[in-house]
Amino acid sequence: MKAKTIITGISVCAAAGTAVYALAAASNAEKRMLKKRTSRAMYAIGEVAEGIAQIMG
Repeated sequence: MKAKTIITGISVCAAAGTAVYALAAASNAEKRMLKKRTSRAMYAIGEVAEGIAQIMG
């Protein structure tokens, strides 16, 4: 397996699990805010994974 695939999979699973837990425990107003923050976090995680993959070559 390639390291990029492993890192990306772990990052996506961790972010998804955190998002699901946060949405399950939040009120409606908090859910809207969490959706916005989650989308930003997912984008950031993707950027980090790509950066690490580029460093690893």
